[in-house]
Amino acid sequence: MLDFLFGKRKTPQEILRQNLRALNKAQRELDRERTKMEAQEKKLIADIKKSAKAGQINACKVMAKDLVRTRKYIQKFYKMKTSLQGVSLRIQTMSSNQQMATAMRGATSAM
Repeated sequence: MLDFLFGKRKTPQEILRQNLRALNKAQRELDRERTKMEAQEKKLIADIKKSAKAGQINACKVMAKDLVRTRKYIQKFYKMKTSLQGVSLRIQTMSSNQQMATAMRGATSAM
């Protein structure tokens, strides 16, 4: 009756699928950001070498600090992606357990 106001209720499978898609999207975004950071790291290393050859020690120190910060962020991106993968795996495991329980329930009622 009030479906037109609030929209259709989603089934648990639809909600599960939607959440898994959101997790996968977040993982892809983290990968994109991490690859950008890795490219920035390589650029920083080249800039540090160029500045060192030119004898600009102060510039090298600043860029070296930025390089350390960039590497820490890359490690954080790896950790975040790993934790998202763990959550996704737990959700999939729970879903498969639910499907197995439903199948067992159907098999016992058939007996």
